[in-house]
Amino acid sequence: MSEPHTRPAQLIPSAPLRPGDTIGICAPSMAHAARYPRRRERALAHLRELGYQVRGSSNWLRDTGHTAGTAAERAADLHELYVDPEVRVIMTSIGGHNANQLLDLLDYDLIRAHPKPLVGYSDTSALLLAIWQRTRAGVVQGPQLLPQWGEYGGCHPDTLRSFRQTLGDEKPIGRMTFPTERVIEFLPWDEADDRPRERLVADAPRVHVQGRATGHLVAANLETLLSLAGTPYWPDLDGAILLLESTTTDLAPLTARLTQLRQMGVLNRLAGLGLGRFAAPDFDRSDDLAELIAQETAGFGGPLVTGLPIGHTDPMLCIPFGARATLATVDTACELTVLDSAVTA
Repeated sequence: MSEPHTRPAQLIPSAPLRPGDTIGICAPSMAHAARYPRRRERALAHLRELGYQVRGSSNWLRDTGHTAGTAAERAADLHELYVDPEVRVIMTSIGGHNANQLLDLLDYDLIRAHPKPLVGYSDTSALLLAIWQRTRAGVVQGPQLLPQWGEYGGCHPDTLRSFRQTLGDEKPIGRMTFPTERVIEFLPWDEADDRPRERLVADAPRVHVQGRATGHLVAANLETLLSLAGTPYWPDLDGAILLLESTTTDLAPLTARLTQLRQMGVLNRLAGLGLGRFAAPDFDRSDDLAELIAQETAGFGGPLVTGLPIGHTDPMLCIPFGARATLATVDTACELTVLDSAVTA
């Protein structure tokens, strides 16, 4: 395990993911990959149909209760995939609650010496934030094996398009296209997920504070980000475009978390702020949410938007940490333009 160090000044480039390349799979949190074999095998088959090779880490099918193996085993799996010369991208199987157990066990010098994108969201945010902060190796908030790639009929086309562009194209990503669909129906895995889920028309992102700002991208699950407060893994957010998402639609805990961000002084350091879609469309467009945002971000220099298709939503956009981006609002519309590429040929 490496010692704390001064953060690198810029991102370490990673090679693009091409057809025929290998995606390594690990399970740093929950043991759902072991518990839902039909979903798992369907996801692996889908990735192979798309032209990728897939390789699981040694312990990714462990089931030790609330985690897929001990903390040491899960950390070893990450190291295994980073040093494997055939693995081009590392993807997590699913989130959970305990990826932060790994942060003190990771060898950040090893990761820096073998840079490759780590992709995931939810609890995987802990790994994304820590690895980006300590190494500047590329990490991407994006689709995970079971929730997205294991869908009946395959990954949603909009998610797949964003994944391929972000991980496979060395050109600047450019203006992101917000999906016009969203999927909120839940079908119990390995029981009823034997048909496509219903697709609904998606609302456009909602503008709360007008403005235009350019900064480096950082994306996270709100609850997981706050679990790193006071630790050495809290990210550098000075001048960032911070994109947050949460699974709650309860005003009380959401208020508490936004209050904590404000009291920590986070809002004073950001260039722009975006929140992802919540689980219920009615909550996204509610006056209660708008009033909460206005109350807890009063005085924020903006821009500030909600309803972005990131994190716990389908389809989703991939968000590469550290890439320069511009968040801009035009009346009631917003644009997110990524000025850099996430990979380099």
